[in-house]
Amino acid sequence: MGYASVTSNLIDMRREPAHQSERVNQLLFGEVVKTGRSHDGFISVTQSDGYTGWVDHRFLTHTNKAQFGVPSSFMVVAFTARTYDAGGKPVDPFFLYYGTKLNGKGKGDGFVRASLPSGRYLLLKASALQPIKRKTATSPGRIITEARRFLGVPYLWGGISPAGFDCSGFVRAIFGRFGINLARDTKDQVAQGEPVERRSIKSGDLMFFPGHVGIAIGRGRLIHASRGGGGVRVNSLTPGADDYRGDLDHDFHTARRIM
Repeated sequence: MGYASVTSNLIDMRREPAHQSERVNQLLFGEVVKTGRSHDGFISVTQSDGYTGWVDHRFLTHTNKAQFGVPSSFMVVAFTARTYDAGGKPVDPFFLYYGTKLNGKGKGDGFVRASLPSGRYLLLKASALQPIKRKTATSPGRIITEARRFLGVPYLWGGISPAGFDCSGFVRAIFGRFGINLARDTKDQVAQGEPVERRSIKSGDLMFFPGHVGIAIGRGRLIHASRGGGGVRVNSLTPGADDYRGDLDHDFHTARRIM
């Protein structure tokens, strides 16, 4: 068992060691993973939450065990954040995606100096980042406002970023913005929080359907990353309403209150 950090701003995790294999998740820049077997240019990896898959070895660099599971101090909260060297020149990977977590400190000049597991340093504009706290004060309204920022982002199976979300990746990213950690997949998210009857659903609750999840935004509506809808969008479960989704209305399974 070894350890490695991600050197690209976003890489796919595959179910099997092949590019044509199903994308099960993605990794963001700087994330440290456990590494296992190698096969055909792929390495099996395990994230700190136990999620596993295979990634292209070219986008990993070896690091030490001490870096695994280390709490981060900043999170990218802009859709993307440009990366610079000490002289202010754009430098690889050139930008980082929303949700990327880093360790570093503010420089007092509007920039944060981020240290990487590889020993490198990057500068990022502080305005694109948020300090990470154990739990950021939030409310259903803030959750919904944050989710609406991503309306129109395309659907991507296994996606976790503004380059493309799947349903559970979208929900996880939005709640993670406020320090609320959810499981990666719908089948595990449905076990989190407290159950809520359909007639008692409030804004900010999670709404579950077979293999699907969204965030309730009130008046029988939800915001979700919809494969059938082509991306992040708002739909209604009220017959006759604009953007009514009869399939979701009929297939509603349960709801969970996270906050």
